[in-house]
Amino acid sequence: MSRAHTTSSASNARPLGLRARRITAAMLGAGAALGILLSGCGSATSTTVAKKAAAVHPAGLTKAQFIADANAICAKSDPLLSEATAKLAAVRSRTELAAIVDSTYVPAIEAQLRAIATLGMPQGEQAAVTGMLKLVQNDLARLRRDPALVNSDVFGDFARVAHPYGLTSCAPLS
Repeated sequence: MSRAHTTSSASNARPLGLRARRITAAMLGAGAALGILLSGCGSATSTTVAKKAAAVHPAGLTKAQFIADANAICAKSDPLLSEATAKLAAVRSRTELAAIVDSTYVPAIEAQLRAIATLGMPQGEQAAVTGMLKLVQNDLARLRRDPALVNSDVFGDFARVAHPYGLTSCAPLS
């Protein structure tokens, strides 16, 4: 990634390399968030995702399996998110930034959340997973309200809990 100074607005002067890493971290962090908490978003799809994720896996999904599968889901989004991050180098306005966040980042995060939700929760891990999901739900809601947060460590709170849990491919740079 280029280290040249590129900004999305006059008030946001950061090296592109740092900005790109934070954007990628934000996107991957949201994907790691695990879909259960989408129920707070209000759509029928969100409610369905929340119900699927809230169920304990009937076949006895282990924590290790859950972590491996969730990390794989997060990692699978890397190419799409890297492409979107590259687009941000050409952003000239908040409107353009919002368009990229709304058309690429948010849908990618939501797709990750839906995929992770289909995993179910490992037995005995409901409280830990639910706590992480609350964090990511709040972070995703903040990103929707203020797309410029994509240039910050918007999913840092989630990452500080998820990484020690084992979800290291989700929000890897947070």
